[in-house]
Amino acid sequence: MIGINGLGRIGRLAARSLALRVPGLLQAINDPAELDTLVHLLRYDSVHSHDHLDVAGETSNGQDFLLIEGQRIPLFHGKAPADIPWTDTGIRLVVESSGRFTKRADAARHLRGSISHVLLSAPSPDPDFTVIAPVNGMELDLAQHRVISNASCTAHATAPMLAVLERAFGLQASTMSTVHVATNDQRLVDAPHADLRRARAAMIGIHPTTSSAFGALKKAMPWLRADFDGWALRVPTLSVNLVDLTATVKQDVSVNAVNEAFRVAACGELKGILGIAEAPLVSCDFTGREESVVMDLELTRVLGGRFLKVFGWHDNEIAYAARLVELVRYMAERL
Repeated sequence: MIGINGLGRIGRLAARSLALRVPGLLQAINDPAELDTLVHLLRYDSVHSHDHLDVAGETSNGQDFLLIEGQRIPLFHGKAPADIPWTDTGIRLVVESSGRFTKRADAARHLRGSISHVLLSAPSPDPDFTVIAPVNGMELDLAQHRVISNASCTAHATAPMLAVLERAFGLQASTMSTVHVATNDQRLVDAPHADLRRARAAMIGIHPTTSSAFGALKKAMPWLRADFDGWALRVPTLSVNLVDLTATVKQDVSVNAVNEAFRVAACGELKGILGIAEAPLVSCDFTGREESVVMDLELTRVLGGRFLKVFGWHDNEIAYAARLVELVRYMAERL
């Protein structure tokens, strides 16, 4: 029994996926927006419009409902966790996808009545646990971890890349930059923002800025060096990021050896998480791919034997939502 707080980009994709793949699991939704607006945004998507969901809305006795693929789901309009009548629905897990309550103390306000766990669809500075499933999912303990972060899209893309290199060759040092699509935390036209680069018009130019992925990666992969860091380069596109990972490894390698390590992982322990691009493609070709990262092995470079660069694409919304829904289903089966 699941509830979703916040029908933003990830919340809507998660709701669509749950309605289509696990009918009956999603039992309540909360979002302050009006019913007709949410129906429209669930029905139409400027980037991911291929689902063609059957979506409608109705109001009965003052209560709004979303009708998604024939499922009648109560819709609340609380602006804060304390305002949401979750206790009337009997749900056990809240997916916190509003983007507003990422600190543990704020997210924990959902924990009342039948609700035992909160899953954040974003990085958190202080969760009970940060999950990147193929890296540390086996360490998730629902008995003690109550407020859980699903990290970020970039963290989910970068973690398998780091894990393959560490396992195959040993990492001595690494850094990462992500060529990242524009998001709602930028200004469409020039306007004030705490980050002066994000204050500039999002659809013009390249905007270097920080990435929340590094904190999440260090939580999920504590063996990473403390100085592991990098930047996000925001570009005027709407779908698909590119991770540019630079590393020094502990043994001499070749381009063929590096690429073979990724091919083996893609067919083995990381199947469905790490994919391989089989043609010289560009970002839009990866829209809709559910793998956390798709390695572009034509771009692999090795200098001096131990210094290398590898590149991986990922649909920053679809792939992240896929991992989120997988974690929701895993948790729901155990609560």
